Amino acid sequence: MFKKLGLVLMSTVMLLGMALGSASAARTVYVQVDGKNVSFPDAKPYVESNRVLIPVRFVSESLGAKVDYKKETVGKRVSRTVYVTLGDKNISLEVNSKKVLVDGSIVTLDVPARVKQERVFVPLRFVSEALGATVEWKSSQSLVSISTGKEVTEPDPVPSDDNMYSTDFQWKAGYTELAKELFVDNMKVSNGKLTFTLPQGAKAQYYAEDGASTDLTPGKNYTYPIGKGNGFVSFAKVYPGRAEQEGYSVALDSSFNEDLAALFGNVNEAIVVTSSGHTAAPLSEVQKLAQNLK
Repeated sequence: MFKKLGLVLMSTVMLLGMALGSASAARTVYVQVDGKNVSFPDAKPYVESNRVLIPVRFVSESLGAKVDYKKETVGKRVSRTVYVTLGDKNISLEVNSKKVLVDGSIVTLDVPARVKQERVFVPLRFVSEALGATVEWKSSQSLVSISTGKEVTEPDPVPSDDNMYSTDFQWKAGYTELAKELFVDNMKVSNGKLTFTLPQGAKAQYYAEDGASTDLTPGKNYTYPIGKGNGFVSFAKVYPGRAEQEGYSVALDSSFNEDLAALFGNVNEAIVVTSSGHTAAPLSEVQKLAQNLK
């Protein structure tokens, strides 16, 4: 699944920040319950640590469950708990905790519940299966198919994206400090290798083709070969007091993601992908564009 979802993970990392280990969505993740599309009016599903996280209310209610939310303040500690009930099944989960109470038994999640865009997100597979449903991931459609066992005679059509990336490379307005530090007089390509110094105040991780990741240290120099099987490097910069952040990924091998390969399969250099808008361009073009940043 890593090769198929490589750039999904890449954008996830950039949007949520390396501090969380992963980030907002890259390719849209679609969800169906018994063949019917689930609508997410505001916060959308996203991928974190190879898990699809969803706003717990919408999917739970699509399965027929009742969802309640309780917020309590004890001293300086704020506790947020979500209660999901379906027949005799009861789930109690606390935000930012991996421990969940399911019918009186403690279950440990791979990824804790989180608050994002005023919604509580939980691993989709967990909540669906805890409510007695089965879950199937259809990677070719970016579709999570949930079944309660009902016969599906007329399923909704699954939306599709022609390509998740655009070659109309654009900077994110008001978030270009990292771009100047990375792409102006920093990144160099020589003898098929990319060399750079990680700027102070930035976070970065290198992802190998097999999914293994390595945290990079600000101020240190790094060199990575460009070409097939060499993964990508993801960069992020947090702006204090601001809700969003600036992020880029530099794909050392564009072939491990089919959408990126469709656009740049014949380009023999690193490809830069933005975290906002999912625009992409060869590194040499991005470096030229960065020269015009003020």
